[in-house]
This record gives sequence, structure tokens and C-alpha cells, in this order.
Amino acid sequence: MNSLEEIEAAAQKLPPEQQCELLARLARHLEMIQAEPEPRTFSNEQMQQWFDDDEREGREIRELLGL
Repeated sequence: MNSLEEIEAAAQKLPPEQQCELLARLARHLEMIQAEPEPRTFSNEQMQQWFDDDEREGREIRELLGL
């Protein structure tokens, strides 16, 4: 089976109980897929900007505290 139409036609040939089981399995599979967050990727430039911002904020706080 290479297309959704073929899969759907095959599923329609199943008894109703098996169609329900197939639907439940597909739903569980989709829940698992959707529960896994996509990995977040950041460029080196983005990460360096965050580091630079943190360093700047740290210096400002130290200056305010007189450290």
C-alpha cells in the first residue's frame, strides 16, 4: 500500500471492531508524536548574543551594587 487511498480502502474492509482498534492505535501514535517537542536549534550568533547580554547585565548589576 503506497497511498492513503489504498490504506483507507483496506481499512474499510476491516470489521467495525478492528476499524475502531486501528483508529485508537493511530490516535495513540499521534499523541506520542505530538508530545515530543521539536528540538530547538540556535545559531552560534544567537547564543553569543545571549552570552554577551548576560555579561553586560552582570556588569551593570555589579556596578549598581558597587562590587
